[in-house]
Amino acid sequence: MHSLPPLAALKAFFVACHAGSYTAAARELYITHGAVSRHIQVVEKWFGVNLFIKQGQRRVPTPYALTLARELGGAFDTLSDIALRYGNGGRNNVFNVSVPTTLSLKWLLPRLDDFYARFPDANLQISTANTEQLHIIGHYDLLIRRETSGTEYSAIPFLQDHHCLMASPALLKRHAIERPIDIFSCPRIETLTRPGQWNLWLKAAGLDKSAGNGIRRYDHFHVSLHAMLEGIGVGLGPINTLSQEISRGNLQPLFAKITVAPNQYYALTPVGVQKTLLHRAFEDWLVSQGQRDIKLADLPL
Repeated sequence: MHSLPPLAALKAFFVACHAGSYTAAARELYITHGAVSRHIQVVEKWFGVNLFIKQGQRRVPTPYALTLARELGGAFDTLSDIALRYGNGGRNNVFNVSVPTTLSLKWLLPRLDDFYARFPDANLQISTANTEQLHIIGHYDLLIRRETSGTEYSAIPFLQDHHCLMASPALLKRHAIERPIDIFSCPRIETLTRPGQWNLWLKAAGLDKSAGNGIRRYDHFHVSLHAMLEGIGVGLGPINTLSQEISRGNLQPLFAKITVAPNQYYALTPVGVQKTLLHRAFEDWLVSQGQRDIKLADLPL
């Protein structure tokens, strides 16, 4: 096993960096000022550098110490996560899931009551991700993504989706959109993280992509979606991801036979994660929920 500084000393060093002084760290840790000083001396001896310097009557962390503390923060978070998941003989049953923001807010969360009704003792911890990056700092038992990313994960497909034109009832009261070309009479909403979707749709609709104006651009889709719901403009949205908004009448698909940007969501389990009964139950539930979603044939064309 690798040689490590004492955990208590590292903890005192970490708290002192964040608290900004030995005195504040002593109050937070319920130990004496001298005990904090001795812990930090141990850490300084182990790393071979001075980690605090005198500033007036206080000792404050050096830039090197602050960088080290940031690294240690991630390590302490990992330790806390392990303790939470494996505490009580592993019966804490915490299941950590990472989900893209829009899918979490508009597809997963509205359905979770059904899962909890079946598994009332389940302890899910849902984290949202604004990007499709798989390598996110932190431990996750399962990640939901649109790509499988090679052999680092085992993948179970559970939700197919397509994008079509959508608008709110408020916008449709102000703008008559009866033919695809009518979209040029109202603002269009574009998402910067989904480039090219409008060009694909215009091409599929047989329209000139250079025609029209009045484009409203937003950085992430969950912002674009809010603008669509507020009636700011027409936009392209994933039909199944937004099935709850569609069924509630908050969004209306337009020309649903014209679809672009098909995608598939996967439940990804990192290699090395041992699947528990809860893990497998959640995967099965995702698949069953995906099978219940809107079919293109059910939408008005």
